Amino acid sequence: MAARDDSVIRGSLIACLIFLVLSLALNFFLWSWGDTQAETAAGAQERLQARGNELQEMQDEATLMKAMLGVGGLSQAQFDQLTSTTGGDPEMETIEQNFARDMALFGPEVDPQNRNYPALPEFLVNAIRNRNVQYSQARDEATQIRSQADSDIEVARKAQEVAEQSRDDANKKLETEQSKFAEDRQQMKLTTERTSDSLQKKISEFTTYRNKVTAEINELQQLETRLASTIENQRQELVRLRSTNFESTQGLISYVYRDGNVVTINLGSADELTPGVTFGVIDGDETRLQDAKIKATIQVTKLLGDHRAEARVVAFPEIRYPIIPGDQIYSPFWSPGRRVKIALMDNIDIDDDSRPDTTEISSMIRAAGADVAAILRTDGTQEGTFDSSVRFLVIGESEQLDDQADNASEIEAVGKAKAKATENGVTIIPAWKLQAYLKTIDDSLTTPLGSAVRGRDFAPEKSTAPKSLPTSLPKIFTEQKDRVQRNNEILRP
Repeated sequence: MAARDDSVIRGSLIACLIFLVLSLALNFFLWSWGDTQAETAAGAQERLQARGNELQEMQDEATLMKAMLGVGGLSQAQFDQLTSTTGGDPEMETIEQNFARDMALFGPEVDPQNRNYPALPEFLVNAIRNRNVQYSQARDEATQIRSQADSDIEVARKAQEVAEQSRDDANKKLETEQSKFAEDRQQMKLTTERTSDSLQKKISEFTTYRNKVTAEINELQQLETRLASTIENQRQELVRLRSTNFESTQGLISYVYRDGNVVTINLGSADELTPGVTFGVIDGDETRLQDAKIKATIQVTKLLGDHRAEARVVAFPEIRYPIIPGDQIYSPFWSPGRRVKIALMDNIDIDDDSRPDTTEISSMIRAAGADVAAILRTDGTQEGTFDSSVRFLVIGESEQLDDQADNASEIEAVGKAKAKATENGVTIIPAWKLQAYLKTIDDSLTTPLGSAVRGRDFAPEKSTAPKSLPTSLPKIFTEQKDRVQRNNEILRP
């Protein structure tokens, strides 16, 4: 029973294998047949496309031939294309070129659609007729011209006879005029000689005058050049002065001697520094110079080189803020290479006694190393020169910045002075701000000794300070410190 089942299974498997092989063979046959049929169809499609293109070309040629024979018409674009078309048929190209050449016989007044071979003979016949009519008209005109020419010749002959008679009369008159001309020429020759002498004299006078004018022009040009240079220098000076702050550092502390009474700075003779100039000392880490604290004051005593000078300490620092190398120095009364000029209003009262202290503050400024260039009075007059070379205008304001004057004329004078300072780029500062710096200098420097006093007139004093820094602050420095703090509170927004 089991052997019987195995034979049945085996037979079924063999049958399935045979059926599978037959299926694969049939599929391969059908695929080969389909591929052959696709290639045959593609070839037929290409031949059909080629025949269609040939048929379209033949139809286009037939349409063009009809247009040449007057059936239909050609547009201007099609007509222009005939001379540039390059087809594959040489005979058709020759026909198109001949057609374009023949149609060129038509004038521009004939539309392109009316240009064809049937219309060409009629156009040529009409053209010939028009030429004949024009020739006939031209022949009639030539006949008229010949008749008119014969008439003109007769008139010209008569005019010639009259002209010959006039010529004879003119010759007689010419002889008379020549005789008069000879006399006039002789007279003119004499006049010319006299005029030539006068002309030479005038030329000589003109040359002298021209040389004089040329010299004057050269002088004026040189003056103009100098004035232009002066104006440009003044303009640059004005720009530079307008960019100058009241408090700006000019140098550094290079070295501090052991006793702390003498220092060296990095300014010298090349910077046009002179003995007697005073500087305020601020910490080297300060960045806002307007708010910087003055830790000490020094006075230049000796120049040691191009960029090196010795200075003595005239207002000592606090014990916790000693002078060290790298500290910055500044002075509103000195600028490298030039003398600082300061203008003053005459209403400055520094001791609150209701009387002007212009003379006293002028002496302080000169002692500090600056010049008082002008004094502006409240009555509108001034002493000295007030221009763009002035660096500061000092006005008599209180520490509370109260700019109210006693009367209208003083207010007007102060306003005009401020306007002129703004116009010339001059910095306006109140007297209390300038005095705050001056009071950091010891009494030997700020005591007014007259309008001609100069810091350089006093020999440097030997240091009498103790070897170590004092533990208590001088009263003048304490007052200056308190005043600076009050001013900062007032100015702080």
